[in-house]
Amino acid sequence: MPVLYKGKGKKKELVSGIEARIVSMDSLMTLVSEISFGVQQSPIPLHAHVAEQTTYILEGELTVFIEGEAPARLKPGDMYYVASGVPHTIQSHSKTVRVVESFSPPRKEFL
Repeated sequence: MPVLYKGKGKKKELVSGIEARIVSMDSLMTLVSEISFGVQQSPIPLHAHVAEQTTYILEGELTVFIEGEAPARLKPGDMYYVASGVPHTIQSHSKTVRVVESFSPPRKEFL
């Protein structure tokens, strides 16, 4: 059934400090991710991927760093997007940050 109820579905650790529940189809992947880095003094290293990305902040605060853009501090209700191949990263300002992320095409390494 194409439904994922809140709190249901298996969590997957994507990288140390990030767990997600994932829905994926042929050309789109959506994750509800919990980022548990805690309050960081500096951002994690930059990374880039082929997939386009959108991220909606549900809980917590973070700063997003996108190459060629000014850093932006975001709170619940804010959103950011990243084009394919553009280096970016985050810095958490909360114990936990919860986000909804979408990737197109899906990131195979998360499946």
